[in-house]
Order: sequence, then structure tokens, then C-alpha cells
Amino acid sequence: MSEPSREQLIRRRDEINEQLDRVNREERIELDIDPEEQAIQVEHDEVAVTMEANLRRELAVIEDALLGESS
Repeated sequence: MSEPSREQLIRRRDEINEQLDRVNREERIELDIDPEEQAIQVEHDEVAVTMEANLRRELAVIEDALLGESS
């Protein structure tokens, strides 16, 4: 499999940034009064944190690749 083109990297970087914005917006919720609903919300928050970490790792790899191309 060939290396992704600069355009593909830029497109994926933009997609990741959009996903990170969405994850960050969704993390800003007020906890429900119901303890059971709070537990579900906390689980969703844990998934969002993991998702954000994975996206940030991928973004770092893409940024490194883009910087490497320009040198």
C-alpha cells in the first residue's frame, strides 16, 4: 500500500479536527439528577476521552508526516 498523498493527509487532518470539536462540544454536558442516567453519562464521557486521545495520536502522526514532506 502506498503512502497517503499530501491532500489525503490534509483532508484527514481536517476530519480529525472536526471530530475533536464535536467530541469537545459533547463532553460539556450537565449530569442528570438520576444516578442511573449519570452512570450512563460517565460511561459515554470515558468513551469520548478515549476517542479524543486516539484522534490526537492520529493527528500527531499526520502533522509529523506533513512537516516531514515540507523539509
